Amino acid sequence: MRVAPHRLLLLLFFLFTSIAATSASADRQPILDALRWVREPLALSVLYNYTMTARVHLLFFWAGKDDVGSGYIRRGSSSADSHEEFFQVLFGSDPEKAPRAINRWGAGTEIAWHRDPVATPTREDDVTSSAFFGFMKSSRGKSVAEMQSELKNEQEHGLHSFTGILSRVEPSRAVSLVVPLESDTDFTLHQYDLAAPLMFDRIQSSDLPVRSLVDDGRCARGGSFLATVAELLDLAVAGQHAPLSRCYVHDAQENTLTLESATHVASLAVQLHAADKTPLLDTRYSNLLQLDLVSAHKLTGKKVYFTILVGTDPPLRGVPVQIRYQPDWWFQAVLNLAPGNPVTTSPTLASR
Repeated sequence: MRVAPHRLLLLLFFLFTSIAATSASADRQPILDALRWVREPLALSVLYNYTMTARVHLLFFWAGKDDVGSGYIRRGSSSADSHEEFFQVLFGSDPEKAPRAINRWGAGTEIAWHRDPVATPTREDDVTSSAFFGFMKSSRGKSVAEMQSELKNEQEHGLHSFTGILSRVEPSRAVSLVVPLESDTDFTLHQYDLAAPLMFDRIQSSDLPVRSLVDDGRCARGGSFLATVAELLDLAVAGQHAPLSRCYVHDAQENTLTLESATHVASLAVQLHAADKTPLLDTRYSNLLQLDLVSAHKLTGKKVYFTILVGTDPPLRGVPVQIRYQPDWWFQAVLNLAPGNPVTTSPTLASR
């Protein structure tokens, strides 16, 4: 049977659009599932609060200021599913304390499902799948001048840019959706619980394309960034020697996280002061491990370096007491564990 050319074209068009719609639906459903998971309340967590010092490179030297921001790390397991573990981080500047009222922050929630129960000792590389939600105050500034220009533009136009990412990672496939949000409210890190639902709704209604990475010899691990950091940290504290590397997938793209070195630090003194010179923290830690890590993007080769100093003795064994991160040549953030930590939170107080 012969088919007229125009009918053949119509047939191919409908066949193609049907396949595309099926593929889009197949990509969209894992995103919606991940959205449901990250919106559920946390069951149990341990909470570590931090205060942030910012340092800016000024020509020949670094200038710094304490107490310009804050943040926290939550880590725990679900009482409903012994194989489920969650990680949550939120760090950033506080415009009421930061120079020039800079408001830049980011938050991430990752849920990881383990092959073995979370309480099982010596678990290693057994994450079968994960879901990740990230929310940040967007910034493209590559220097102090560019950052100041961004702030001026925000103030003049009354619009503030945020970015959300939702992803799901499994050994055979990973999907990710990145969604922008323009708001007339300049949400701060203290207003995360108000801002996150807006991003959840934006993601749920978004028709933006979903990025997908299928199994073509890629990293077969189910964990994303936070679970991978936690695994390398736990292994180092347990006595495994560096270097240690793990691949992971973020935004449906492959990366490698490497613990380059783990150095014993016999003593670390930390002194922090408020703007009026009031002491905020004056302490000395003993028997720490300095973990120097680097994340490398598989395709671009771009590397991000950061350092975590972690306790090795109770009650701070396995607890990050200081985190150093330098995203750009001109800026460095140092996060120090605040007094009175860690804190065990009530299940009714912890939320995603």
